[in-house]
Amino acid sequence: MAISRCAEEKRTSAEDKREKSRRCIMEASLELFYENGYQKTTIRDIIKRAGILNGSLYNRFKSKEEILLNIVTDMLNATLSECETLLKNERDMVVVTILPTALEVYISSRSPKAADLMYEVHRLWSTVNEYTKMNIDWMRRYFDKYGVTITDTLDAEISYLMLLGSVGNICGYYANGGDLDFRKILHHMASHVAMEFKLPMFDINSTIDKVMSIVEKCHIVLYEDGLDLIGVVENSDALVSIH
Repeated sequence: MAISRCAEEKRTSAEDKREKSRRCIMEASLELFYENGYQKTTIRDIIKRAGILNGSLYNRFKSKEEILLNIVTDMLNATLSECETLLKNERDMVVVTILPTALEVYISSRSPKAADLMYEVHRLWSTVNEYTKMNIDWMRRYFDKYGVTITDTLDAEISYLMLLGSVGNICGYYANGGDLDFRKILHHMASHVAMEFKLPMFDINSTIDKVMSIVEKCHIVLYEDGLDLIGVVENSDALVSIH
């Protein structure tokens, strides 16, 4: 049975309202995570900042952990989507493999508050598990273009878990005042990825230059009209950048 136009419009309107509420909750949460830290922010704080009822939040998210997962995966997916244009003719598999985690470290190197949030992400198994799946899918998509097949998914997942463990600790390093140059961190990451995934890397400095160029060109945002993570860190007094 065909759905009526009126019913379709109502359904679309309901979906739009749901998405608007979801974004409102996530933006309020991110503001609070930056202001107070993830651990000190409560669900009650989020509900009050978002100006919603308890049921509205729990209809969309099961927990604070799930809110954080959605915030960071939305941001990374949006940024990686933007990066695809820059990777159109890229043939260096290390560049492609390292890019998602390089974005995390780049954000962390720019702001202790951003680093603290990223560190919390890596402390939660649900987010690490989701990250691993997301990154393996990203790798598989590009490896297929190069004619390379990931035959052992479990082995690839373990290798990525090892990488994510290292990245989480680097985020913690920046969150606690570390100031080592991002490029030097990237050098270690590229070496690890090439060895762990058995990828060719003929000139590590060229690989690092490519990754640096991409992350510096990317506009790392949470929403098109919302929070700009790079805008946050360029001005330590500003929480949001509106564009």
